[in-house]
Amino acid sequence: MIARLRTKSVETRTYILQTIGKVGDESALPILLDAARDNDNNIRRFAVSALADFRSVDALIAALKDSESDIRATAAMSLGLLGDRSAENALIELLGDSDVSVRSQAVIALGHLGSNHALFMLNQMISTESNEWMRRYISQAIREIEGGIYS
Repeated sequence: MIARLRTKSVETRTYILQTIGKVGDESALPILLDAARDNDNNIRRFAVSALADFRSVDALIAALKDSESDIRATAAMSLGLLGDRSAENALIELLGDSDVSVRSQAVIALGHLGSNHALFMLNQMISTESNEWMRRYISQAIREIEGGIYS
């Protein structure tokens, strides 16, 4: 299966990356790390998603700096699901991202982490955010952090 990653078909490569993540074979981690730096955005996005299955927090934090917003959003979502507090500062930095999907995933992730460090910024954001969905995500994250419905 690993040898098939050399194919030019992006679709085939993305399916293989997904499978590698689900199988969880640690020997495949270097392949995923390499794919997370691929030139193709789709390959990078699937590799970043698969890295969550390996709980590869450092690689996911690095992906938060990717030039493509969908990859940053995928990494933020994955970090929130993993619940590793070492990602907290990197996620807080994303609250100022120019892309609303990245900001929303960062807000949701910080809520899942129960990030007290983000609380001040989230309270500021809710009063200035013009996007209704973002205000909802921020409100939800604040409730989670303050011990609301998901605590």
